[in-house]
Amino acid sequence: MRLHRRIPQIFGYDLIHIKRNHPTLESHLKFLFQNLKTSIVLDVGANRGQFGKLLREMGYAGYIISFEPLKEAYLQLTQASAGDEKWHTYNCALGAVSETTEINFTSASEFTSFLNPSDYGKEVRSAQVQITQKETVEVKKLDDLFVEVISKCAGANHQIFLKMDTQGFDQEVIKGAEKSIDQIDGLQSEIAILPLYDGMPDYVESLAAFREKGFELTGLFPVSRDQQSLILIEMDCVMRRKA
Repeated sequence: MRLHRRIPQIFGYDLIHIKRNHPTLESHLKFLFQNLKTSIVLDVGANRGQFGKLLREMGYAGYIISFEPLKEAYLQLTQASAGDEKWHTYNCALGAVSETTEINFTSASEFTSFLNPSDYGKEVRSAQVQITQKETVEVKKLDDLFVEVISKCAGANHQIFLKMDTQGFDQEVIKGAEKSIDQIDGLQSEIAILPLYDGMPDYVESLAAFREKGFELTGLFPVSRDQQSLILIEMDCVMRRKA
């Protein structure tokens, strides 16, 4: 084995040819954005701005429009985006209808969901999905905000990528985008093999729904797995509109 490969393995890492294998979500998105000429990313379920920061770290210089309903997380999101003229934020969730409703606030804010934890979710993520309180939040349809959002992106060529991480609510986001979905060129959704929430569609349902809207897979990236059985729990699914 060559020395340049052996040294990283001593520390538990490996070297992979990124351009040939596209092994990570980040490198895959980078190549896909170049291919699609992405200039606007809709960051739905932004939490504290982790995804927006990742986009900037990987060299994406276009517009980011982040949506986050939780007050505390939104405050941190605005701090993360401060000073970035191409990163705009909305203190709301996206869904199938525009309304004011309650969301389940969990021990780990990134697991906060409109849905209740499933028995399986309670079993494998008991510390994270425990509901500590409920918070009243605003939900908007993407269709109702779309013109306003695009108006914030002066000079962009409107090649739009939709990222969703809403803990089981992604299909509701799509239902609220019936008029605008045709203007979206690519998407990322966290899909479930073993649903952590009651009423959450599994990956077969999710993929079928996205394909019905004209999207095809470009990559699947494991997010978490059952440590005993090694069965995947969630994957990041990346798709693009079929040419």
